[in-house]
Amino acid sequence: MPDRAHGSVLFADISGFTPLTETLRNLFGSRRGAEELTTHLNAIYTALITEIERYGGSVIGFAGDAITCWFGWVGTGDDERETAARAVTCGLALQEAMRPFHMLALSADSHTSLSIKIAIASGPVRRFVVGNPTDGYLDTLAGATVARMAVGEHLAQKGEVIIDLATADALGSALTSHEWRTYPETHTQFVVVESITPAEAMPIGEETPPHEPSLWQAWLHPLVYAREQVGQASFLTEFRPCIALFIRFVGLDYDSDEAGAQLDTFIRQIQAIAAQYDGTLLHLIIGDKGSYIYLNFGALSAHEDDPRRALKTATAVRQAAQELSWLAPLQIGLAQGVMWTGAYGGSTRRTYSAFGDEVNMAARLMQTAAPNEILVSGRIQQTLATDFTFEPRPPISLKGKADPIPVFALLGERQRRPIRLQEPAYALPIVGRQAELQTITAKLALAQQGQAQIIGLIAEAGLGKSRLAAEVIRIAHHKGFVGYGGACQSDGMTTPYLVWKTIWSAFFDIDPAAPLRKQLRLLEGELEERAPNA
Repeated sequence: MPDRAHGSVLFADISGFTPLTETLRNLFGSRRGAEELTTHLNAIYTALITEIERYGGSVIGFAGDAITCWFGWVGTGDDERETAARAVTCGLALQEAMRPFHMLALSADSHTSLSIKIAIASGPVRRFVVGNPTDGYLDTLAGATVARMAVGEHLAQKGEVIIDLATADALGSALTSHEWRTYPETHTQFVVVESITPAEAMPIGEETPPHEPSLWQAWLHPLVYAREQVGQASFLTEFRPCIALFIRFVGLDYDSDEAGAQLDTFIRQIQAIAAQYDGTLLHLIIGDKGSYIYLNFGALSAHEDDPRRALKTATAVRQAAQELSWLAPLQIGLAQGVMWTGAYGGSTRRTYSAFGDEVNMAARLMQTAAPNEILVSGRIQQTLATDFTFEPRPPISLKGKADPIPVFALLGERQRRPIRLQEPAYALPIVGRQAELQTITAKLALAQQGQAQIIGLIAEAGLGKSRLAAEVIRIAHHKGFVGYGGACQSDGMTTPYLVWKTIWSAFFDIDPAAPLRKQLRLLEGELEERAPNA
């Protein structure tokens, strides 16, 4: 598909996945619940993708429980009418394919309902392949036709196929309409389809031979590719504690010549920032009221400080966007909780994602946020209250939730002035560790004689490293030592001398929150006083 093309864009949005996810987890537990959900997802998407490909369409991208598809001109001489007919015929076929899932039995006494709504728009589009190949390409459609399709999706209801005026005009007498609808903000008209003179299915081509891994590696996240290579793809499916981060951005004119390069620049910046904090950019969604990026922390790789990593990513992306003149201020939302994570789709088109209640919550927080604002759920605020400052915002109501959800706006990261290590206060003396304490005491004696020493405390979590370190500080203080401390953050491995920054700031009594020029003046004064001949 070229950079500019003509055809029809189809958006299929499945409703009911979130309650299905929660019900299966409650019925069967995390392990079997994840497996059951994967089975249902694959069955649904196999049925849908089969119909899409039957009528010559391609799945361009997934967005959680929705897919965006493309039906391009094929050079028959009546491309506009023929392409629109294939897209609308496919839309009706997708509704039929969903009928077996309208009442889905989950157990002997538990059922759920899934449905689909479809919006179609026809006209010129832009196709962008953006991102760094080492982090995974993103494929997306954009432009006025895609924005019009997104407007139609807002007007569509469950079980309907809705089309824009351009598609209806192309079909002419082949279309039987059920109802006309108008979007009030733009006065754009749409038609609810009742029936159509069906288009013929496209001939299925020969099966594509396997490609060399190097050809498709750039289309996968590196961790997904690595697991696929060693045959561990099935282990990608599970319920995991994760953080969902949604970013809304506006300002790009997708029909302009510069749009592709501008979008690629922004996406590469986000990928680089996310990689620094070990997050995953899952989806890029182009809509009528802005574009959206979904990142996840904890899905492919987990860390105990994932909430902090996600919030640091949000602030870094916001800062980076301020340097791009074509972007308006971002709106950002974050939520934390247990999510289903895994690969799903059909045999010819699959994706990797994470979804659940908290994903919907993060998206809603993004929509609620003011420009340049970062909103977080109450759970994230509680987790990070000691590291960041927040301000409460009015609670919001979410579908399926009885009580309003607490909302907080990020104000900034707390700046703690480095201090000397204080002697820890323990009610009881340390028990055991005599050999270690004897070694440490001997090393302290050597240090007092001017012979620098390094001691490493290495052990599994919970075996008493912190208690032993506290005892070392106590002994050192009693011997006249002054202690300074620094922390090794797992996301700071590429930052030179990170562990030493707080140590030297405390040693020279420099406030890291002070302006850089002031810090330099203070440092110069301290160096002159302490080492005048250096």
